[in-house]
Amino acid sequence: MTGSPLYRANSLPGNLLRRCHQISVAIFLRKCEAYNLTQLQYIILCALEEHGSIDQITLGGHTALDRNTVAVVVRKLEERGLVTRHRNPEDRRSMLVTLTKEGERLRHAAEPAVDDVQEAILAPLESDEREVLCRLLLRIADENNHLSRVPVRQAG
Repeated sequence: MTGSPLYRANSLPGNLLRRCHQISVAIFLRKCEAYNLTQLQYIILCALEEHGSIDQITLGGHTALDRNTVAVVVRKLEERGLVTRHRNPEDRRSMLVTLTKEGERLRHAAEPAVDDVQEAILAPLESDEREVLCRLLLRIADENNHLSRVPVRQAG
């Protein structure tokens, strides 16, 4: 029934984004199962490959992840030998995270599967709709970044 409270709630943009996120995570886990990677692990590997050895707080700023989440994800990656952590010699309170050769190799090996994830997520849409959706999602994320509990901090 289109006027019901549940129908209305299920049609709210925030709820639709939540459902799409659940679907995205499920697709990612299924398609990247062979690599034993989560979306958060993948984004951290990407950030480390791009920025080199950086402290966990800066890493969280690049990935929009809070310090606790970064610590948990980095610890799991470290246990697998994909990253290393050591005290920052310039600030003994912080930990520097470095991508290992194995971490870089795994990220590159997983890239085709990650591309497949994006294809599966966008499969219901036509090519022009995909471009529009991605452009609009980027605009929502960028223009509301300051409202996030953990905004992306741009380098430089």
